[in-house]
Parts: sequence; structure tokens; C-alpha cells
Amino acid sequence: MQQLFQTHHCRRLAAALTVALLATGCATLDGDPYYDGGYAGPAYYPANPPIAVYDQPAVIYTAPPPGWRAEAWREHQIREARERDRRRDWERREAERQRAQDRQRDAERRELERRREAERRDWERRREAERRNVPNDRQRELWQREQRLLNHPDPDVVRARREQFERDRQAERESQRGTPPWPR
Repeated sequence: MQQLFQTHHCRRLAAALTVALLATGCATLDGDPYYDGGYAGPAYYPANPPIAVYDQPAVIYTAPPPGWRAEAWREHQIREARERDRRRDWERREAERQRAQDRQRDAERRELERRREAERRDWERRREAERRNVPNDRQRELWQREQRLLNHPDPDVVRARREQFERDRQAERESQRGTPPWPR
């Protein structure tokens, strides 16, 4: 009885494991290769053609269709070949014209960007020069003002103004050093 019990349990366990493996996808059965990705189908066009492709010849003479004279058919084919050649030439010229326009537009865009960058650099240079020249301009203006005010007929007024200018200069030098302009 015990031996029967163990065999029965082993079979049940094996069946349960098989169902679990199939349900989780760990074990698969062979299916349709079309859905599994194994069927690639016929390859009609190879990835890299082994031959070089050239333009078709200008005129190919064929037999005239019923109702056409041979000479008229040949002239018709020659006219069509000329039209094809003219159309190809026109398309080539148009493509070249378009490429030339694109090159011109790109060159103009690069030139515009170059000019804008040069203008920006010039503006930065001028701004920096003006920033550096502000103290010089201020000093020049103060000196010119002093010279104008010192042209006074009364010597006492000139002496008082010189003393005031000297005090103003001293106060400015001390303010640049960070010390208070008043006496301690």
C-alpha cells in the first residue's frame, strides 16, 4: 500500500511540474514557424545587389504596333527618347540649381552668423573699453571744471576753490581706500 501511495504522489508531482513549466513558458512545444519568427519567407531582393544599375539606353527600337508604319513608329520612338532626354536634363539642371541655391543659402547664413558674432565681439570690446574709461572721463571732467572755476579775477576766491578741490580729491582717494573721509 505504501509503495502505491509513493508512486501515485510521484506521478501527481510530475504532472503538476509539467503543467507549471508549460504555463510559465520555460518549456515550449514546437509550433508554427511563421508565428515563432523562424520563417523568413523567400528573399526576392537581396540587401546588396550584386550588379550595377545604369540608365536605360536612349532609344530602343521595337516592332511597330498594328496600324503604324515602321518609319512612323521609329520617328515616334525617337521623339519620345528625345523628350525623355530633355526631361532628364531638365531634372538634372533643376537638381543642380536647387543644390546651388542651398549652398548659397547656407553660405549666406554662415556669413550672417559670422557678422553677428563679429558685431557682438565689437560691442563687448566697446563696452569693456567704456567701462575702463569711465574713471578717466570723470577725472578729465573734474579737471576741466576746476580749470574753468579757477579762472576768477579775485585771488582769494581762486585760493578757496583750490583748497576745496584738494579736499574733494582727498575725500575721493580715501573713499576709494575704504576709509571714512572725516577725521578720527
